[in-house]
Amino acid sequence: MGFMYSRQYNYFAICLIVIVTFVVCAQVIAQTTQGSILPPPVPGLVPVHRPDTRNLEPEVREHITSAESALAAAAKDRATPAAKLGEAYGVMGQIYQAYSLHEAAKECYLNAARLALKDFRWVYLLGKLYEREGDVQAAIGYYDTARDLRPDYLPLFVSLGNIYLQLNRLEEAEASFKRALEISAASAAAQYGLGQAALSRRSYREAVKYLEQALKLAPEANRLHYALAMAYRGLNETEKARSHLALSGTVGVRAADPLLDGLQELVKGARLHLIRGKVALEARRYREAAAEFRKALVEQPDSIPAHFNLGAALTQTGDLRGAVEQFRETLRLDPRHTNAHYNLGLLLAQTNQHEQAITHLRFVVAASPSDNNARFLLAQALLHVSRLEEAETEFARVVEADPDNEAALLGLVKILLVKKQYRQALSALEKGHAQFPRKGLTAVSLAYLLAASPQLDLRDGQRALTLAQTIYEATASVNHGALVAMALAELGRCDEAATWARRMADKAAGEGKADLVLKLKAELNRYERERPCRPTPDLNLSGQAP
Repeated sequence: MGFMYSRQYNYFAICLIVIVTFVVCAQVIAQTTQGSILPPPVPGLVPVHRPDTRNLEPEVREHITSAESALAAAAKDRATPAAKLGEAYGVMGQIYQAYSLHEAAKECYLNAARLALKDFRWVYLLGKLYEREGDVQAAIGYYDTARDLRPDYLPLFVSLGNIYLQLNRLEEAEASFKRALEISAASAAAQYGLGQAALSRRSYREAVKYLEQALKLAPEANRLHYALAMAYRGLNETEKARSHLALSGTVGVRAADPLLDGLQELVKGARLHLIRGKVALEARRYREAAAEFRKALVEQPDSIPAHFNLGAALTQTGDLRGAVEQFRETLRLDPRHTNAHYNLGLLLAQTNQHEQAITHLRFVVAASPSDNNARFLLAQALLHVSRLEEAETEFARVVEADPDNEAALLGLVKILLVKKQYRQALSALEKGHAQFPRKGLTAVSLAYLLAASPQLDLRDGQRALTLAQTIYEATASVNHGALVAMALAELGRCDEAATWARRMADKAAGEGKADLVLKLKAELNRYERERPCRPTPDLNLSGQAP
């Protein structure tokens, strides 16, 4: 039986999830708001639902309204040729897409594609929109149609290859990337895709060939170093793997896409910098993203998305003070901005301003009771300021809603132990272990409490030993070997406990863990000299238990 050891909850990891999700959403302005509809002028077309533009900058609103009027006029004129009407729908779709009004863009592209059956642009851009939404089957369908219309458009084949790679359809992925290379052998994105496909097939030497070529073509794309490290590791070339891993970063590689990239030229005002900032943020080019969001604020000082996303970017550059300032400014403009409350609470907790963090996280939990991330962070902040009853309530609610959340379970157990409610703590660990027997930290904590509970009647040395031996077999960790010794001591098998403690002390010394060596030697001395040699309840040699 193997155990999975999850990382401790990391504030910045949670923040990144919220930030990335919101950055995408922040650009889509009230597409579900009821607005006017442009009815189809001829059978076979779909109505276009005009998005609500009231919250956009005046310059942007005028741009969109002007284009909508031109489309409406073309649609109303029965003499408008199909090709011209298709172009009008297509251009309108491009403008909508440029401002991230994607639903209206799709409706326009659908009409454009039906009116101009041989125009590559509209079916390709439809494919990009569906790929962005994660509807890969629809994206593949439109890309296949676009490929027939224009078999020489390189980014199309890279996009198809990436989708097939995502679906683990490796033969189709490789065929698409190879077609891209036939169009241009200098495509770093296609070389990288072939390298990733080779990695998936465990063809490590082939992967190295493609990835090295991709890096040669795009030396700034330091994310390629990670893939190369994995390939060299597969070849057992440890030094090269270590060298590339040290150079790995966040800058990826993509194929230049004139049709998609050209949409930015349609954007006006602060929106241009917001979109550029979003692209940079998603590519993890955080300083560039921050610069774009600052430019957006020059154009529109009260832009809520610009303040919020600038805070997101600054968080990732390590400028936490600046990020806090931007999230506060977001809340000044919109006091009910839930994501700003969340991120501000998270950063305040990260900088040990827990009372302030609690205020913001309580707002999030009140607004979104099912947000377990926020509730977990709230519980952590309450624990930091010793508000144990409130923290216990919040941890318990997280565990109830998400039994798989090991960090919340261990937080709850920690509070129960502080309150000396040992039976309740043991019960919570038993329940968690029964539900998720592969959760490593839960198993370790349970074994520790069974071996060394301060409430002696709760101890069960045999169960502790069985668990501890299984854990040690999985990890070979000094801490977990010490746990075996504790269980043996609880069973009265003192000589065996001493043997284990001696072995673990030698191993800890070899690993340079001086503090642990001292603890183990103290335990060793007791195992050798005292009878009985039961573990003292105030020691925690497991390194993982509460």
